[in-house]
Amino acid sequence: MSGMDSPEQYRQAAREAGVPEHAIDLALGLARPQIELTSSAEDGGVLAGRYGGLPSLPPDAAWGSYPHLVASVDCAALPRDALDIPLPEDGHLLFFANKHDPLDDDEPADGDYVVYVPVGTVTEERSPQPLREDLGEIEDEEGAAYWATPQTDPRPLYARTVLSLPTDGDDALQDPELRRVYRQYGLEHHDKRKQVWAVDLLLGGYAYSPQDPPVMQSPEERAKEEWVLLAQAQYPMQADPDCTGCPFWIIRRSDLEKRDFAGAGVVMWEYH
Repeated sequence: MSGMDSPEQYRQAAREAGVPEHAIDLALGLARPQIELTSSAEDGGVLAGRYGGLPSLPPDAAWGSYPHLVASVDCAALPRDALDIPLPEDGHLLFFANKHDPLDDDEPADGDYVVYVPVGTVTEERSPQPLREDLGEIEDEEGAAYWATPQTDPRPLYARTVLSLPTDGDDALQDPELRRVYRQYGLEHHDKRKQVWAVDLLLGGYAYSPQDPPVMQSPEERAKEEWVLLAQAQYPMQADPDCTGCPFWIIRRSDLEKRDFAGAGVVMWEYH
């Protein structure tokens, strides 16, 4: 951990804010590691991926223009053994999501939203189709512009490990007394880490959401599976730049251990 994001620095900041030791211990007992990826190398960040651009995929991988590439991560460049979820040690993870409209609900959408490209795989850079093929021909210029694939100019991503604490709506705080103490001392606010809006991609850790954290164990058929947060991001939606889309990529822990990303999903929320 680096800067104000280490447990020691958290304890110091919380003490200065008048938080008693038992509450600090409570917070640090809940803390989970998280990898923060931004376009800045400050605070010891290491080059570990790219935001935006075009995806490099195996020739047999299906992709025309949708869902949209958000970021790609070089797993070998990430801080080693930094997380409490079993990310691949090498190869690339590509994260796709919807940049047109938010989904209708917060249930995980299935599809090729996370693509894992093992090291040594032959890939080619894909150029998107100008329009979604399932819509047919669109003559209206405004409609055509709406469905054109939003491309983000590529920029490098630098990774660093930070302290991740639950928000007060997280399932980790189901115990009423635990939640009371957590809220009383504002324990999620003493880590001094970057605001979520200033980060391009987060890996692992707790979900930071404009609403309650994304549901990972519903509907009923998912209830016996342990779903974990793989990554999250946020960006302006194409249809309404004042609307921010928040994709949360989730996966079963057992699938992650097997490097099987076919069953990964995305929960898409929004805020204005």
